[in-house]
Amino acid sequence: MSQARPAAAGGPGRLRPAASGEPRPPLGLTPRGAVLLLVAFALAATAVYPLRQYVSQQDRIERLQAKQQALVAENARLEVERKRLQDPAYVQQLAKRDYHLVAPGEEAWVVTGTPPADSAAAAAAAAAEDPPWYKRAWRALTGWLG
Repeated sequence: MSQARPAAAGGPGRLRPAASGEPRPPLGLTPRGAVLLLVAFALAATAVYPLRQYVSQQDRIERLQAKQQALVAENARLEVERKRLQDPAYVQQLAKRDYHLVAPGEEAWVVTGTPPADSAAAAAAAAAEDPPWYKRAWRALTGWLG
């Protein structure tokens, strides 16, 4: 086993390399260093699983908290809607809009068909659908930028 000896010229507490005749341990590790390395590796290996569990549980907690906040917001929205449904005027408005109900004495009109196309709007839509070749080329060349 190689031991370092105190150097006379370096002062007390200074170590000098072992004599060149003694064999050097493989990888420069002493038995004590190898044991220390094994203990450190064992501690690191045993800490991996609990650390992974901790991280996954923290992620799950964050997702559940976000879900809880979304549910609280949805409950608040539904509570507002429930209070609005207590108003008879709002209920009547919903009945007219969604179910086409009318009060006694009113007439219901249903307009069918498509509205007439405005010529200016049709021209603008046609121009927007087919831009000139140079605009298409520029968009193709610079499309990856934006």
